[in-house]
Amino acid sequence: MTRTLGHEMKSFLLIVLSFFLISCDEGDIKPVALPIILARDVATQTSFNTKMSFSTAGIVRAVLGARRVQTFETKHYTQLDSNMKVDFFGQDGKHSSILSSHWARIDDITHNMTAYDSVRIKSDSGVFVETDSLLWNNATKIIHSDAFVRITEKNGRITTGHGFESDQDLIRYRILYPTIVTPANNLEQMNATPNMSSPTNTPTSILPPPTSPPSLPKKDSN
Repeated sequence: MTRTLGHEMKSFLLIVLSFFLISCDEGDIKPVALPIILARDVATQTSFNTKMSFSTAGIVRAVLGARRVQTFETKHYTQLDSNMKVDFFGQDGKHSSILSSHWARIDDITHNMTAYDSVRIKSDSGVFVETDSLLWNNATKIIHSDAFVRITEKNGRITTGHGFESDQDLIRYRILYPTIVTPANNLEQMNATPNMSSPTNTPTSILPPPTSPPSLPKKDSN
């Protein structure tokens, strides 16, 4: 008796299932979208109040420090944030300039550093550079930026433009496409002496002039 009821129950379920499949149109069946979870980089090591030194021929050329340093071994980079700054030293070992930014990333293979967000560099000679991002090449000790740059010299002369390159000591530097803003007192002197020669402190070019303007960096929507 139990076996007969079980057989009848199976037959009933098959009939109901067949009726359901027949009544359903393919347009009514929609695939279920499953959420995709993107894996974020996870730091393999985190340290605080850390300093890192970079040397050439036994001479320290840069000392980087930050309140927090995160190492991402699988991605081969180190990230510095919270009071990030870099002290640069000349070939004679003397301090030459200091750089600060909100955060920076170091390539663990090349040891090149890219600084981001409110980047400031001030040389001991009085040159002050402001930009949004720049790259420091560890091999050549050259600083390069494709972003908008503002340079204030010790005599008050201000130069702005796009694209910047310099040695890390800010002795030889240039803006690739500059716009010069002259203080009011200098402008009066220029009007009074129209044949005045160009300033003697014009930055020295490191590379040949570019042939086409650089593309402007896109702002992160986030």
